Amino acid sequence: MEVTLERLDETETEGFVVETPEFTLAKPEFVIGRARDCQLQLTSQFISRHHCELIVDERDQRVRVRDLGSQNGTYVNETAVDECQLQDGDCLRVGSIPFEVHIDS
Repeated sequence: MEVTLERLDETETEGFVVETPEFTLAKPEFVIGRARDCQLQLTSQFISRHHCELIVDERDQRVRVRDLGSQNGTYVNETAVDECQLQDGDCLRVGSIPFEVHIDS
C-alpha cells in the first residue's frame, strides 16, 4: 500500500510519502507534530508537539488518523475528529496545515 500526504498550502507543494511497498514504516504509527521525534515535523505555532498520528494497517489495507490531544485539532474533510479512517482523496487538516491524502493499494 502506498500512502502519501500532499501539502496543499502555499508553503510547500511537495507530497510527503508515509509508506510505499519499498519503504515500510518500522512502526505502524506515523506521528505528525513539532517535536524532533515526529516522523513529519511541522514548524507552525498551531501544531502541537505531538499533534496526531497516522496508523497504517497493511493487513486490512486501512489508514486511520488519531488526534493526540492537540490544542488546535485534527480535521478530516473539515470535521474535527478524535480518530477516523481515511479514504483516498480526503482532506486532512493538522491544525492550520491542509493535506490531501493519497492511498493506493
